[in-house]
Amino acid sequence: MPYFIDNHELNGDTQTKTIAEKHLKDIKVQHLYHCRKLGYWFDEKRKVAFCLFEAPNRSCIEQLHRQEHANIPNHIIEVDSRIIDFFLKQVETKSQSEKVDIESVSTHPLATIMVLSIDSNDLYNLKTAERRALLKAFRKLVVDHCNHFKGNIILRDQYASQLTFDTASAAVLCALKIHKEFSPFLKNLQQKIFLKIGISGCFLKNISTIEFEQSVKLAKRLCYIAASQILATLEVRNLFQSESMKVVIKGDRIKSVSPDDVRFITQLMDYMEKHWENHNLHASMLEHHMGCSKSQIYRKMKTLTNQSPNSFIKTYRLNRAKQMLRNKSGNISEIAFDTGFSSPSYFSKCFQKEYGITPSDFQMVLAEA
Repeated sequence: MPYFIDNHELNGDTQTKTIAEKHLKDIKVQHLYHCRKLGYWFDEKRKVAFCLFEAPNRSCIEQLHRQEHANIPNHIIEVDSRIIDFFLKQVETKSQSEKVDIESVSTHPLATIMVLSIDSNDLYNLKTAERRALLKAFRKLVVDHCNHFKGNIILRDQYASQLTFDTASAAVLCALKIHKEFSPFLKNLQQKIFLKIGISGCFLKNISTIEFEQSVKLAKRLCYIAASQILATLEVRNLFQSESMKVVIKGDRIKSVSPDDVRFITQLMDYMEKHWENHNLHASMLEHHMGCSKSQIYRKMKTLTNQSPNSFIKTYRLNRAKQMLRNKSGNISEIAFDTGFSSPSYFSKCFQKEYGITPSDFQMVLAEA
């Protein structure tokens, strides 16, 4: 894909804070114009900002510019790799007068939330010693790398952790590091156990409590539907690429979730949280709520969750039941009915098929932990 440099003449406010906020704004909407912003550099002497883009053509960048910076004169030129090499060297210059540091923008303009979990279906089939060793290794990696990348642990239990970071780069690099170093522990086990990670962010000047909680909820939901990958919102992925231009992510360890998919996931999970206890909940109700045909919602859910609508409903209920068993929120029969199953025997059958262990044996495993 061609590369372009878009230079802006900044005759007005050229403060570091303002320029970085404009950069964040571009990152947030660039997918709408099929562009990818690779970096930016400010020449303080000439009052000119240079932005490096990857885009299908010049027109895509012009559309982005008209929408976001219509009042700022600009000029777009296509460049070759030699120009890009020069540009990257300029971006890496340590001088604050030449480089705009995104971390210096006001107080926490971006909060990036990461949720990790190893609460996989086969975890409870491990021997007690193996499971304890795995949980210990998981906790140590999370704490060590969270500290290394200057993150904060906001919630943690044996099976999952929630972390916050001040930049997308710190969150993604931390996730990649944990994912890589935890893989050898999993490969030595016969069971299929995965480390699941979801990452979202608040791209706001002043993050309110409600908005922060919504971002945490989204990260938890991405973690929930992730398999063995790192699921990140497209905004976080784009911002990471912009901040860490020379970091190459090998393989498919990170998968981006588009804004449209985020909206679908949010709508789906909001509905499930309200109606999962309904004994009559079935796929047709999801179709009606989501405004999708049977084939549309099936394709969408298979793509995002690798499950059919009915399988997703059953798995969601079983996951809730597992949490209730952990929290000792009733006996097995009560939990079976509370989670929408028609009988305790059918609940036990489904639970064993999903987790490879009966609810009663699961309670014994919890007692050993």
